[in-house]
Amino acid sequence: MDPVHFTGAEILEMALRIEENGFKFYTDACKAAKTTRLKELFKHLADEETNHVKSFSALVRLSGDSSTSPIDVNETDAPLYLRALADTEVFTSPDQGAKFGKNIENEKDALNFAIQMEKDSLLFYYELASMIHEKDRAILDNIIEQEKEHVLKLSTLRAELFK
Repeated sequence: MDPVHFTGAEILEMALRIEENGFKFYTDACKAAKTTRLKELFKHLADEETNHVKSFSALVRLSGDSSTSPIDVNETDAPLYLRALADTEVFTSPDQGAKFGKNIENEKDALNFAIQMEKDSLLFYYELASMIHEKDRAILDNIIEQEKEHVLKLSTLRAELFK
């Protein structure tokens, strides 16, 4: 059996879905947060997810790859399959943002959570590295670099706030 291979467009579709889920999660957390500082932090995190959506959307346009899924599913089911895969890997419960926002106690815990979500994203993309067509490797590498930059940015923010 030939292993699953995703196209660059499929990887980008999953990446966009993960970022959209993250945006919803942090927006809901912002609305439910108890303090102004947490609300501001969650708004910032939601804005970061929006920036990733814009960046990944630009990659979709640049890739010009609109091929259908080579994975072993019905062509009309492929978009549903990709959404389901993205929804079960990172920010698996976007509706949990409000609950998280109500229960989080401080900015440090919120940042630690955000950093962990970015690390989970990275692990997901590293796993996909063995399942992508070589011609699309640059797209995945670009996504990974952006996620690594986000981890660094959040880690720097945490270090600045909590020396």
